[in-house]
Amino acid sequence: MKAYHDYNMFDGAVLVAENGKVVYKGAFGLANREWNIPNTTSTKFMLGSISKPLTATLVLIQVQKGLLSLDSTVDSYLPEFKNNPAAKVTIRQLLAHTSGMPNYDVISDFFPRISRQKYTRGEYVKIYIDLPLAFKPGTQYAYSSWGYFTLGYIMERVTGKSYSDLMTQDIFEKAGMHNSGSYYHTQIVPNRATGYDYSFGGFTSADFRDQTNTMGTGDIYSTVEDMFKFHLALSNYTLLNKELTDQMFTPGIVPARYGFGWFNQPFKYTATDSVASNFHLGMTEGFISFMRRIPSTNSMVVILCNSSPTDFFGITSNLLKVLYNVPVRVKQPVHKRVETLIGTVGAGKAVDAYKIMKFDTARYYIDWISMNFLAQQLYDLKRYEEARIIAENNVAEFPNRDLVMVTMGNIYLALGRKSDAIRFYKKTLEITPTYEEARNRLRELGKAE
Repeated sequence: MKAYHDYNMFDGAVLVAENGKVVYKGAFGLANREWNIPNTTSTKFMLGSISKPLTATLVLIQVQKGLLSLDSTVDSYLPEFKNNPAAKVTIRQLLAHTSGMPNYDVISDFFPRISRQKYTRGEYVKIYIDLPLAFKPGTQYAYSSWGYFTLGYIMERVTGKSYSDLMTQDIFEKAGMHNSGSYYHTQIVPNRATGYDYSFGGFTSADFRDQTNTMGTGDIYSTVEDMFKFHLALSNYTLLNKELTDQMFTPGIVPARYGFGWFNQPFKYTATDSVASNFHLGMTEGFISFMRRIPSTNSMVVILCNSSPTDFFGITSNLLKVLYNVPVRVKQPVHKRVETLIGTVGAGKAVDAYKIMKFDTARYYIDWISMNFLAQQLYDLKRYEEARIIAENNVAEFPNRDLVMVTMGNIYLALGRKSDAIRFYKKTLEITPTYEEARNRLRELGKAE
């Protein structure tokens, strides 16, 4: 972990458990850079979408109480959905991301026009309530934060309690998670970290997002120790009975295999050996989180990070490999070297260096997500020509990654190269036919698929 921190790849807290016991925990970097306050294992971090496993658990608790039914429809709980596209979507389909409801990225200027605004529940639902479904519910998988916001809204309506109060009473208090809560920006939360972005040699404070539009999807803060308690509560059936727990962790539609609130996919710790696991990623302004559970050994790893980006898959995979006595050597991340070279010699020469480093596998490793993030950062900074150079290299290196293709399309569109943008949005859909951002861009360009 120190090596990852030294490569500017990790600032935050980490915990590893095996056989239900903590075997390692640590903290690195600063919780607040203005005051030079260090992170600790008790520091509170925003979870982003790791809030979804908590929301899914809360929904299943209401099912267990008899307040909700997995196969009841949205409009039976929220009458305002009647005669709208998602009216007959079921609770089960919302939990499994098979509802067909779109995600917020179908709105091209969601960030920051909508993300910074305060909404009542009813006001926010109106943003997406009449949008068409991407497919017939139950037939395909497509990740939808709006689906999980809807779940939170349903629970509030059914119980007469706020999502925050319900989460505290039904999960945090029962699991002993006393350092977790539902965040709103006017709150004073002791020991809460500040979120930062790392870009081209320096840190910047992360953008603001109003948490009224992340209820149920990404508004929870917690600590690594509390997330370990959540893991134990699931393992010990403290919160849910075995039948509902098993449903939560049953793999769904391939390739995501998303159950209820968790991706349920094997963890490969060698080229030939793997074990069943449950995981989720979370990303929100200035924060990244990742948690993976190994039920067969009651093991888990969680990282909570307050500097973005980071190689969450690589870090957590290496930590878990240690539990299987697999030798681990932390190599230098290529994207960090490329990031430095962009600032000193330019994007073109940085790509030339990348093409040399990628063959030096003894010293360097490549993370495609981080390479794509470099292109995205340049795009966000409106450095479109440099973004194009990095993204074109990414397209050649990672031709089967839908995110790489849609990023390339967005950059070409910003450069006024409409035909090239259309070509890459179509490539995105060849890889993932349900990729809503690509479909929406083509629709806006008059080339709807």
